[in-house]
Amino acid sequence: MAEDVTVGPVANTWQRVGGEEGGTVTSIAVAARAEGRRMFLGTMSGIFISDDDGATWRISNDQLTSPYVQAVAVSPDYDRDSNVFAGAVQGGVFKSFDGGASWNRLSFWGAIPNVVALALAPSYATDRIALLGTDGDGVYRTTNGGRSWNPSNVGLSGLSVQAIAVSPEFRTDQMVVAGIVNGGVCRSSDGGRSWEQLASDDFATATVQALALAPNFGADRTIVAGAEEHGLWISKDGGRSWTRVAEAGDAAVNAVAISPGFADDQTIVAGTGDQGVVVSTDGGASWESRTLDEAYGSILTLALLAGESAPALWAGTFSTGLLHSDDLGRTWTPRNTGVTSQNWVTMALSPDFGHDRTMFAGGSGSGVHCSTDAGAAWDACGDELVDLDIADIAPSPLFGSDGAVLAATNAGLFRSDDRGQSWDEAVEGFDLDDVRAIGFSSTFADDGVVFAGGALGLTYRSNDGGATWERLAHDFDGETVVALATGPDFASDRAVFAGTIGSGAAAVHVSYDGGESFERFIEHDTTTPWVSIAVPSTYTNENRAWLFATSSQVFRPTARFEDVWSGTYPADAETSVLAISATPTFADDTTVYAATSRGVFRSSNGGAGWSEFNPGLRNRAVLRVAASPNYATDHTVYAMALGGEIWRLVDEPESRLGEAMAPTDII
Repeated sequence: MAEDVTVGPVANTWQRVGGEEGGTVTSIAVAARAEGRRMFLGTMSGIFISDDDGATWRISNDQLTSPYVQAVAVSPDYDRDSNVFAGAVQGGVFKSFDGGASWNRLSFWGAIPNVVALALAPSYATDRIALLGTDGDGVYRTTNGGRSWNPSNVGLSGLSVQAIAVSPEFRTDQMVVAGIVNGGVCRSSDGGRSWEQLASDDFATATVQALALAPNFGADRTIVAGAEEHGLWISKDGGRSWTRVAEAGDAAVNAVAISPGFADDQTIVAGTGDQGVVVSTDGGASWESRTLDEAYGSILTLALLAGESAPALWAGTFSTGLLHSDDLGRTWTPRNTGVTSQNWVTMALSPDFGHDRTMFAGGSGSGVHCSTDAGAAWDACGDELVDLDIADIAPSPLFGSDGAVLAATNAGLFRSDDRGQSWDEAVEGFDLDDVRAIGFSSTFADDGVVFAGGALGLTYRSNDGGATWERLAHDFDGETVVALATGPDFASDRAVFAGTIGSGAAAVHVSYDGGESFERFIEHDTTTPWVSIAVPSTYTNENRAWLFATSSQVFRPTARFEDVWSGTYPADAETSVLAISATPTFADDTTVYAATSRGVFRSSNGGAGWSEFNPGLRNRAVLRVAASPNYATDHTVYAMALGGEIWRLVDEPESRLGEAMAPTDII
């Protein structure tokens, strides 16, 4: 069943309060079980599982450290061995031995490949053979269930392998086919050890990104191939010759599926991007185009599963999640209950959150989304930002009265004066397209100061709430500005903090004169592209203690020497710390929260020591954490997990039985 969405808060327990369902679904796999089939989805936020034929879904990311899953494959002997494989972008391959409940990263010699395709031999139960298609490293092969992998590229027409499929008759014919970028289809007749290119002419240079073999391949020799710019192709002789399907035209065919009952129903379906599907019910002799509502977005993957009277069609899309059709694509129904696979990377709470319950979120290619019920339900905010990359969102400190909010995008800085319903691009004095960070002055009500920055170290200041801008003289060493903050009493402390990322280092630059000049205050060698800054309410010109996070550490000054900084690991060196948030009541409780790739961690001594803080949190890949603006009274913390799930926790230390915390000095 899907993760429950809760209403009433419970102390010291994370509760999923909502999120935008749907998003990007890259792969679909099905396991046959005695108690009914189990479905798996590969998404941009990990793996989702359904045991009720797709009616509801639950996330399963335990130990899945690279959640951008491109391919999922299930053991043919799943009911006995419970093996599942998942291939991830920049993450290699993960294997589950318990049906998807937990995951184990498999080892490779050398660099970890980008895995985009997976296939297991039908004889996997005895020969333990599986094959990977990678983006740039060709094919990898295992004969021991994934304990070791070897490249197997002799004869391949290219090393970017987009699709891979194994013959249903593999035990006797040892046949594997692979789709190659600009290399058509290659075939192996020795179990994937060596390859030869099939066909010729324009198909030989096509980028083939989808392949399917008929279940009764030994008898009918049917292969279907989808190409990026060369449409749909079918072979009836095991790949020796190919026929182009005219009905698909030159559309990009991202996915193909053949019915499990092909011998009887002769059904083939191909997904043509955002144009819908083409369907054949006579084994490929004739085809019919069936359009897809443009609101559903592009089809990335397809599956045909056995139904009561006809095969059921499932489609994973780029933007709207999972779709289901009982009539082979004439009509579609979303099946996204519990699936949250949004590409969101940033979240912001309204300063007037106690009254308006407003949140904003956005990310890669997503535009800005907003919620007015504390994260339960979400809507796209403003047509002007649709499909833009959103790096940062910042509501005005006077949001309750002025309704102003700024969005940093890959197309410039945008401003809304109607709570995000419509947007205008900042023009006067602002000439940067790639904007990454926004910071409102803590005394904005009096001074109207806002900072915004991004690529090439270009950073701007506005003294009139964002109506006009001037470029700062400091160039931040040409590095990309990814975080901006001011001191808690900007009118008097005049402190501005700018986090940057450059070649092999993250740094924070500090100004004590309102942004007129900066010094490179502290840096840390890292290749991670993020910096998070927390300036607690206790910061003054006499007590310049603040925190920043990058890579896997949180950095803070030592108790005795403010210019001597030390880093602490909330978890371990392998756990990314993606964001930190100090409570508004820091002067009393010295509490800081950290969003990490292993969940939320909490410090009650100003960041010197940390404890894991994940009771009830099922999605441990947390991108953002924020203490409620009303934390003094509601003690509530919000977290945005990978995929866009919104979680809430009421932090009541007095009701807990103690905390494991490293004994260190408080800032």
